[in-house]
Amino acid sequence: MANKLGGKITELLVDRGQVNIVLDNDPTQGPKFNRFVLEQEHTSFNSAYSLLLAAAANRWPVSIRIGGDGEIDANVEATVKRVAVGFR
Repeated sequence: MANKLGGKITELLVDRGQVNIVLDNDPTQGPKFNRFVLEQEHTSFNSAYSLLLAAAANRWPVSIRIGGDGEIDANVEATVKRVAVGFR
């Protein structure tokens, strides 16, 4: 598996201290529960969250890169390191 995954956002789950992002990808290719976690402690939290909201509202494709050296694993929670949006 890779350390990034792309798709369109189907769900944003806001919780205390974090935002969970669900993409329209194959769940077997995604992280645990197919949710990427953007933590509030992320240095660019406000910018990343704003970008994710715009992408979700406009159905723009996003690419999410996870933190750490590991690859995306369906049994492990994935923390967001970087977010990119394709404006189409």
